[in-house]
Amino acid sequence: MDTLTSRTIQALKAHIIESRIGEGDKLGSLNELAQQFGVSRTVIREAVSALRSDGVVEARHGVGVFVREVPQPEDPNSFDSGAALAPLRRLKTSFMDLLELRMAFEVHAAGLAAARRSWAQESNIWNAARQFEASLDDEAALDHLDFVFHRSIAEATNNGAFIEFFNLMSLQILPQPAFSKALNPALVTPEYIQNTVTEHRAICEAISTGNPEQAREAMRAHLNRSHLRYRGFADGNTSPLSNVAREE
Repeated sequence: MDTLTSRTIQALKAHIIESRIGEGDKLGSLNELAQQFGVSRTVIREAVSALRSDGVVEARHGVGVFVREVPQPEDPNSFDSGAALAPLRRLKTSFMDLLELRMAFEVHAAGLAAARRSWAQESNIWNAARQFEASLDDEAALDHLDFVFHRSIAEATNNGAFIEFFNLMSLQILPQPAFSKALNPALVTPEYIQNTVTEHRAICEAISTGNPEQAREAMRAHLNRSHLRYRGFADGNTSPLSNVAREE
């Protein structure tokens, strides 16, 4: 799907290739890159996250974004999985249906992560949970940090299809913004956010113990609580979060 984020991803790749930027070289901070490419911090953050998942860049907290592996020039004759799967992103279905799809996907992913995660991937999951907990007063950061937490679990499945599916569908399945008190004052309460912290920890602990069933149950409890709250505030097939326009 041709979105501003996807165009920014391609622009970043082209910039690395055309400017002959090498592995280990610094691209800039998120603010600098947002200004350079004329997009918001949200868009550049999502683009960098996607490239990080592909192993192209790495983000060092407080330092900036660095090239990890120079991407190969696009082959016009190659299979474009993004284009092939674009219709999935345009699913005309209810918000609650997508939440059920998320439940099926992420519960199984947590079980696979418990069985297959590497030490580094386990560390990434814990770091994402801790960063979320440390940023409770920064409402603008919580959505991205929650996204990073769930993406780190998908990556720990070591299943390419799971990782690709999460990257393609995350903006459709994960409601944005999910932690806005201004937009959803009845839904996003201090208690709700603190419960999210507790549930994140339970998922981390289950994955660390290498217990797939416990990990699945912890993820199921986490998503089920959120989904029940969305459903409780739903009006028909909509949710207070489903009407929030996603940034294009």
